[in-house]
Amino acid sequence: MNYELNKISLKSAAEQLNVSVVSIHNWIKDGSLKTMDGSLTQECLDDFKRDFLNENKLSSRANKQYKDIHNHKQLTENIRLKINSELSGEDISDSYEASLSESYKNKEGIYYTPQYIVEDMMRDITDVEGKTFLDPCCGSGNFIIEAIKKGFAPENVYGFDTDENAVAITKKRIKELCGYESDNIFCEDYLGQQTTDNRQQTLSIFKIFRFSDSQVFKFDYIFTNPPWGKKINKKDRDKYSDFFNSGNSNDTSSLFYFASLKMLKADGMLGFLLPDAFFNIASFEDARKSLLTLNIKRLIDYGKPFKGLMTKAMAFVATNDESLKSKDEREVNCEIYNVKKHLRSQGSFFDIPKHILNFYIDERESELIRKLFSKPHITLKDNATWALGIITGNNNRLCQKENREGLVPIFRGKDIFKDKIAEPTLFIDANLEGCRQVADIDCYKAKEKIVYRFICNNIVCHCDTEQRYILNSANLFILNDGFPLSHNQVADLLNSDTMNWLFRSIFNTHKILRGDLEQLPIWHEYFERYESFSEESLKEYLGIIDN
Repeated sequence: MNYELNKISLKSAAEQLNVSVVSIHNWIKDGSLKTMDGSLTQECLDDFKRDFLNENKLSSRANKQYKDIHNHKQLTENIRLKINSELSGEDISDSYEASLSESYKNKEGIYYTPQYIVEDMMRDITDVEGKTFLDPCCGSGNFIIEAIKKGFAPENVYGFDTDENAVAITKKRIKELCGYESDNIFCEDYLGQQTTDNRQQTLSIFKIFRFSDSQVFKFDYIFTNPPWGKKINKKDRDKYSDFFNSGNSNDTSSLFYFASLKMLKADGMLGFLLPDAFFNIASFEDARKSLLTLNIKRLIDYGKPFKGLMTKAMAFVATNDESLKSKDEREVNCEIYNVKKHLRSQGSFFDIPKHILNFYIDERESELIRKLFSKPHITLKDNATWALGIITGNNNRLCQKENREGLVPIFRGKDIFKDKIAEPTLFIDANLEGCRQVADIDCYKAKEKIVYRFICNNIVCHCDTEQRYILNSANLFILNDGFPLSHNQVADLLNSDTMNWLFRSIFNTHKILRGDLEQLPIWHEYFERYESFSEESLKEYLGIIDN
């Protein structure tokens, strides 16, 4: 079946799952919902529905969203009454956040930062006299209020947000805290652009903070929790991406990062709370490469602080100063909040594929990764033909539990083991009639192929020589002619404890993605020295000593 004909729109996916388009977008962004070469297919959706979220959970989530009616006009009227009442700004803030529907927060990418995270991110700020502070997505003002508490003069504290209610709440909280009627909290789009007299595009906020045509006001500290995955139409997204030179990183959280760099002083400090995808997903690589040019002070994993959100929240704190130290001499504080801390050289992240910020491993482990990649190796990138498992569209109807004439065995991901493929328990029409999506039939019938589980914390693969069909809970690849290793040899390497440790240490995912497998080192020279595979001889070849 033609792959191109089986692409589906986000709207179609949302309709099938009975959720919002924004939910689909966010699941793709955080890596929960797999795409094929950047496009959503029915197979991808079925995989997600079956293997990641069960039917009941999806239905529950969907039903909740559809019951979750958001009347922002009425909510605004209520908030205005409260702001003019004797209620405290903090109480109004809590009430407002609680009143925002899950669907609205999801659509706008709004997740208000818990106070303990605000305090922790800003804990090292000490030099505040005469310094300026900006939160470009201030919400109801948690970072703003913390800045004033830390000693920033209120007239030097600035904020932006597109939500007029949040802006009003922030102003009320500032006045209650220090008696200052702030004019520095703007109900403006921080990403907004305007055309200058010479017809060049520039940030709208430059108009607010411009001293002259050649001088723009910049900030000493910028701390924020930007919108995560807020829906932006493609035209605006492309415009922003071009203006900020953000490369492949055009999610709203990345765009706010690049915009803030334009507003940060040469020696300024930047702190961002972000979805974990920013730190490890391929589409954020250009943002990570940019971040690695700064002097990173801290990388923090806060777990899952937002109710109903599957995504982890992580943060970086970095300075824009020109350090005399090389990147290898710069030390980064890596933290799993309230669990563990360790130091990593900033240079150690440059050796990680896709510039992934895998800060949960320590310096010794990062050195081991560097060592493993330093060994002569090749990769699977451009050296194999890849294919997805078969999407039936309805396994219950098309897959039979008993074999009969005209049927052939078909196997699921859970049937694949390192040393075998389980006995068949499902059977399907040999002609694959009625299946929704099928790869080139020659891929399934290849003399040799490697099949592997898709949903798994470890690589589990097997060299198949019996032309087996596989369902879409498994994928496959076939080595190109001339590849220096056999399929069995590659399978042995991928299944090894050493390779699986490397895979987990870099990618830290529950999915085995083609793009990740293509990054792994295939130590082809190992088999020139050893006739057969063993974990012990592999470690000996690699120079690994068990501690």
